[in-house]
Amino acid sequence: MYKVLSVILLVAFAFAAGVKLGAHMGQQQFVLQEGSVKAALLVGELRVIRGGNAEKLIPSKEIELDGEIVKALTFRESGLPWLLWPSSNAYEHDRYLRSAAAYRIERPAAIPQLSFEENNPMADDMKSYGHLVRDRTEELVRDYGK
Repeated sequence: MYKVLSVILLVAFAFAAGVKLGAHMGQQQFVLQEGSVKAALLVGELRVIRGGNAEKLIPSKEIELDGEIVKALTFRESGLPWLLWPSSNAYEHDRYLRSAAAYRIERPAAIPQLSFEENNPMADDMKSYGHLVRDRTEELVRDYGK
């Protein structure tokens, strides 16, 4: 009986350690993996800026901010940041979200203002996402805007 209990405890410990290690390594690998894509996007953005057309980037950056706000508030509500400990403690989420809220108070979210042709096959999905962005932006301003 003692051997069976020892094996069960060992398997449970190994499983828990594997999940914890996998969460950390998975996060790190994901961040590293998207580095090439982000580098290519930044090159394009820098070329636009250096070409004197920085205004052209504003709509895409506003949309990007909308998406990041949705992700940040979803992360806050997930209740799982502990999976990424200790790296999750390195972020000052409240300070970052207060900054985003202050900006969104000055300038409203972009995605809810977009219009789509009715024959667009993604119109319903984009309208739904627009509602999500609107709701999350209101939540951001309510919780972090002062």
